[in-house]
Amino acid sequence: MNRETRVKSFDCVKWTRETRDRINAEIKDMSHEELSRWFESRRPTDPFLAELYDRRTPPTRVRARTDTAEGLGPGIRISTGQSKRTGE
Repeated sequence: MNRETRVKSFDCVKWTRETRDRINAEIKDMSHEELSRWFESRRPTDPFLAELYDRRTPPTRVRARTDTAEGLGPGIRISTGQSKRTGE
């Protein structure tokens, strides 16, 4: 099998990892308030992206997970260890 070897002009995976590492290093010691200000200071200037940014919904409180089926969401059942086929 003859394959051409191409030299990449842009390595997306490398760029993504470097950017992620740079951002993680920058924000790792920030408090919640500092992190909120950091995100707000980076509002996009592109009109389309700015509109999406402004439409985002604020995070909601996460409910604690319970051991009842009602707390796990619709259609989720907790196994009781009994066989459903034989009822044992």
